[in-house]
Amino acid sequence: MEVFGIIGFVFGLGALSMVIQLKTTVETLKKDVEELKKEASTN
Repeated sequence: MEVFGIIGFVFGLGALSMVIQLKTTVETLKKDVEELKKEASTN
């Protein structure tokens, strides 16, 4: 039964890192969109 706990722990860590990566990607995209909006409004 311990093996399942270890597998679950590793899987949980992997999922957590994926979520963190997605959050940073979304933040970067939001900044890019804001920059594009500024450029569009000045043109």
